[in-house]
Formats: sequence, structure tokens, C-alpha cells
Amino acid sequence: MLLGHAWECLRWETNLGNVLLDPSGFGKVLAWYFDTSLHQLYSNRLAENFVLGVDHSFGIIFIIAAISAVFIKQNSRFLKWPLHFAAICLTIIVFSSFYSKNFYIGILLENAAQILTPVILIYITRNNNNRRLVGLMKWSIAFTFFGHGLFAVGYYPQPGYFIDMMIKGFDIHETLARNVLIVFGILDFIFAISIFIPKLLSAALIYGILWGFITAIARITTSFNTDFLDNWIEQYLFAFMIRVPHFLIPLILWIEHRKSVNSPSSQ
Repeated sequence: MLLGHAWECLRWETNLGNVLLDPSGFGKVLAWYFDTSLHQLYSNRLAENFVLGVDHSFGIIFIIAAISAVFIKQNSRFLKWPLHFAAICLTIIVFSSFYSKNFYIGILLENAAQILTPVILIYITRNNNNRRLVGLMKWSIAFTFFGHGLFAVGYYPQPGYFIDMMIKGFDIHETLARNVLIVFGILDFIFAISIFIPKLLSAALIYGILWGFITAIARITTSFNTDFLDNWIEQYLFAFMIRVPHFLIPLILWIEHRKSVNSPSSQ
């Protein structure tokens, strides 16, 4: 996931520019910082270069955090710091999307798993309270599916790329795609509730694993084009990578649940 975000920051761009380049908001702060007018700020590309620098800095932080994640151990305090910084950077990026998309709370919710993944990894290395860790993982994925459901059912405008993926993935027309999205949105709500109900937990997590993987891999498969294979990988692979927690967290929860069910103390 972290490498996917690094790829996005270094090769493409995030929504940070929508916040930092807003002439009625942070753009005024940049004009003050560079001691220039808004007109000069934008005409001389000072603001755009500043945003590009921030994006690249975040990308480097994500790469360092990804390396730290591979080697981190219980007592590796030094290696935990990049993960802390990565969580902060992810929060800023998500907030920029929240800012640029009409302050929809669903944006914050559907990105909860991505923001909390570095925190979860840090928590795993502490290895002192499995119940709290499981609770954190459940809430992170519940928020993610609930936020996704808000867009799918049309509480917020159904995103065009949601509809396009349904049309390409299931070979259906737009009206049916919108209706199917509503059904999956309702299932997302049911999942978000069911993972807190012990009798429904196992079945809910299996759904979360499958649907989380399908929605992640759909970013690649529905955009597949053999004529532009290199560009296809470059443009869409990171979109899958940043969504790995959407199925990996339910998978980890399912494995832990099966362990607890099969443990001697539970029998």
C-alpha cells in the first residue's frame, strides 16, 4: 500500500494541489510565504512547484516507511517513526480529497483502512493487547466499507468510475449498473455491522475479503488495454496497491477468528 501511494506521489499527483492552490484559501498563505501576489504566485508556477515538492516529499516518506515495514520488529523504535509520518501524510492526502470533494464525510470514512494501516502495523509490533488490535482493525475496515456504501447507494452522487467499473466488469448497461451499485452499497452497510456480531463474523469477513479484493483489482482489470500495456500498468497498478488493506485486513481478521475458534480454550 505504501509503495502504491509513493508511486502516486512521485509519478502522478495527489489532491493536495486542490487545497494548496486554492486562491481563496491556502493560496493566500503561499502568497504570504513567498512574499508575492496571488497573480505572480500562479503565473510564475511557484505554487505548482511547491505542491510538486510536497507530493515528492510524501512519496519519499512512503518509500522509507515501506522499507521500515519490512524490517520492523517489536523493539525497533527507530523504524516505527517512518510509519508514524506515513500515517500523518496519508491523513493529509485524504483530507485534501475531503476538501476538494465538497467535504463529504464518506471520503474520510472510506479511506480509514488506508490511514490506519501504518498504525495497525505499529500496534502489531507492540504485541500487548490483541483485543484492542482486533478492535482497531474492525473499526478501520467497517468505516471503509460504510463510506464506500454511502457512495454506492447514492447518498452522495455515485462516482462515475464506480459506474464505469460495473459496466465494464459485468457487461451491463448504465441503469442496471447504478441499481447493482445500490445493492452492493447495502451489502457494505450489512458487512460494517455484521463484523461486530460474533455469529455473523466469519461469513461477513469472507464477504469482506472477496469484495475488497474485487473492488481493488477492478481498478486494473476494467482498464486493461493490450495496445497500451506499459501505460496501463503505470497508471492503474498503484490504484490496486493502495487498496490492498481493503481485503488484507478482513483476511487477517478471518485468520485470527479461525484461530480463536479452533483454540483449546474455546472448546
